[in-house]
Amino acid sequence: MGTTRKVSKTFPKEHPEKPWTVRKKYKKWIRKLTRRGANVRRSKEEDLCVGKRNICAGDLGIPRKYMPQFGEKEDVQKFIRFVRKAYRIKSFRTRRKARDLRPAQGEISRKRIKDLIAPPHEILKKVKIPLIVSKNNYIVDGHHRWAAYRVKRPEASLPVVVIDAPIKDVLGIAVAWGAKHENF
Repeated sequence: MGTTRKVSKTFPKEHPEKPWTVRKKYKKWIRKLTRRGANVRRSKEEDLCVGKRNICAGDLGIPRKYMPQFGEKEDVQKFIRFVRKAYRIKSFRTRRKARDLRPAQGEISRKRIKDLIAPPHEILKKVKIPLIVSKNNYIVDGHHRWAAYRVKRPEASLPVVVIDAPIKDVLGIAVAWGAKHENF
């Protein structure tokens, strides 16, 4: 039997100071997050965010299928340019230790982590696409890459792009922009 987690309902539905909240994609995302049945139900055998050895303490509880995903370096670059042009929010590249980052996502697949650590992927040798993080060190994209490091090398630093805004703003902008969402 698995554990059920509640998804955060504190994202603004419409807010005049946050112009992305009026976009259709954002409104649709909010409806999905807050509807009944949006909760995650997974077992501790499947999920690193469940049980006593949970690595996701302090997460926002958002299911992976609703998290923005940037599959290519070009997607990251396009998003950075969009955020700067549309909302005048700056970003910068740096490195952060795995132990200092916090997940926004409320589920992390153990199987996916094992696959990332094992050959031919061996993510612990090099991260090809930087993680996207908010100014308050929440991960927007790159949860499984982060988790591989968090489990095996928590003191190692990862390449990140920091968007200079709080996590809920960065998530809202990414969704309104049209970042992909995918299931495992």
